[in-house]
Amino acid sequence: MTAWIADVLIVLGLVVMTLGVYGIVRFPDVYTQLHASSKAAFLGVSILLVATALGGGPSILARVVLIVALLAITTPVAAHAIAQAAYHQREPMRAPGAVDETRATPPPTAPPPRQRDPEGRTGP
Repeated sequence: MTAWIADVLIVLGLVVMTLGVYGIVRFPDVYTQLHASSKAAFLGVSILLVATALGGGPSILARVVLIVALLAITTPVAAHAIAQAAYHQREPMRAPGAVDETRATPPPTAPPPRQRDPEGRTGP
């Protein structure tokens, strides 16, 4: 029975990683591609490792837990470092609706309203 569960997990892990590759090819900019690749790599490899633990027995369990824990720590750090390098290289965000929250001043969406002085004149 555990062999069947391990086989299903292997197929699930491969599907997750394949969807990550599709996301890398399909998404428009490096930031969304990085999101797809890092999530798919972590989830796909974690599922494959769980399948390995089920099929390999209790002697592998400690290694699987250690590898998943290290992946959980290092994958977001590596993705952040790559995204930060892309940002410093001024790689544009091409995704629709993308907002750069790190800019010092956001781009103006409308001109500021004109001020009225007490005498009724308009001015800057």
